[in-house]
Amino acid sequence: MNVGTLGRENLRQVSHLHRDSVRGWSTGGASWLRSPTLAASVAIGLVTLVLRLSYGASRPTDTSGARFVLGSEHFDVTHGAPPAPGAWLYVAAGHAVRVVTGLSPVHSLVLVAAVLSAAAAGLTCVAGTALGGRFVGVAAGSLVASAPVSWFAGATVSTYSVDASLAALLIVLARRAQPYRAHGVVAVLALGLAAGVSLSVVPGFVLLAAVAVVGSVRTVGQLLTAVVAGIGSVAVWLVPVILIQPGGLRAWLHAVHVQVSHAAHASSVFVAPSSGAVTNVGTFGGWSLVSLGPVIVVALVAVIVLAVARVATGQPGGNASLRIWSAATEPRDRIERPWYQGTGAILVAALIPPVAVVTLWQFTAGGAVLSYLVPATVLALLPVARLLHHRARGVRRAAVVVATVLVVAVVVVNAQRFVAAPGILPANVARHHPGWWISKARYQSPYADTADTIRAADRGGGSRR
Repeated sequence: MNVGTLGRENLRQVSHLHRDSVRGWSTGGASWLRSPTLAASVAIGLVTLVLRLSYGASRPTDTSGARFVLGSEHFDVTHGAPPAPGAWLYVAAGHAVRVVTGLSPVHSLVLVAAVLSAAAAGLTCVAGTALGGRFVGVAAGSLVASAPVSWFAGATVSTYSVDASLAALLIVLARRAQPYRAHGVVAVLALGLAAGVSLSVVPGFVLLAAVAVVGSVRTVGQLLTAVVAGIGSVAVWLVPVILIQPGGLRAWLHAVHVQVSHAAHASSVFVAPSSGAVTNVGTFGGWSLVSLGPVIVVALVAVIVLAVARVATGQPGGNASLRIWSAATEPRDRIERPWYQGTGAILVAALIPPVAVVTLWQFTAGGAVLSYLVPATVLALLPVARLLHHRARGVRRAAVVVATVLVVAVVVVNAQRFVAAPGILPANVARHHPGWWISKARYQSPYADTADTIRAADRGGGSRR
């Protein structure tokens, strides 16, 4: 074998196959610290945080938000303060912020939600770069940051932003997982902590966390470390819940059972009446359409252009797994990965389980979109990435300009929908087309979760649904 033909990173990868004697953890270099992706993700996160706080609510916008505020002062899920299972880490973080800063309970919880939303946007940039290149990363981060449903959840008392931030983080960990590294342990730790905010993240993201574990854990000791990390991360929030919840563990479990049973009988396709299940599926479809519709349009345009370019040039699109610009500082840029760490497998693991949870079980509110918004946005941008890597130079140059314009246009439309419109769905759709299923009230139209709703709540007229 001609060793000279192997790159440095390939040699590192091959060396993992001959580490039977290694019992500890392998430490990687700090190349990611020098990556432009880090700078881009931090910039997107900071801008997102400023925007969220600029429109931060001063009052709860719905019943759940009001109960979270009560729960931050006196935790008791049996009396709906907050609703079971309680999101203890969220209300505890809000209480801690209140003690340190002196902010009101509402502003403290909004600040926590804003930080989670900003982290989701920044991590989406990293996840998109890992799966489709830097253009996809920056575009996906910008689109997730500007999405009205994401903006609303990060500017109100809401826990939904934890779903988006966890999805993006686990995508990065699953994609980057290497043997003898701590990616799997971090993934399990993150999943366990996020369960302290929303138990639905466990069925929604356990498969993605498992990919990170399979890709990194190689010894019994490392496996035990991952198990201990999972148990410890759950104990961080479950033990305090048991101690402060009136009635202890039994009362908490009963409240959770009642909440889950009520949700199932209202909307689950397995338990609920057909009308309730159809409404749940319709709500999922409506919110997905209004939240992802503009990005899907960009994807369709890219697919059509790819087909036309294939006929005109006789050359297929480029490899979307390669970086669009110079990537000398990007870690693991061209290393061959196992099939379960491929772009398709990662997106399936990130997209299918949460979609199944909200479709087949319960679509609680518009914020449920955030559980699958990140992988869906990245997936929709992959055809654009192939255009930007096209073998024909003319196609590449034109694609960069057109794709940039389209992404910027979608971001502007998203911002306009949140800042200036009474709802995400254009009002004339509901007014002039009352027969369309997407405009019917049973599907939570006209999707008014925007700054208009926040302002109405601040004036004391917010809904209490």
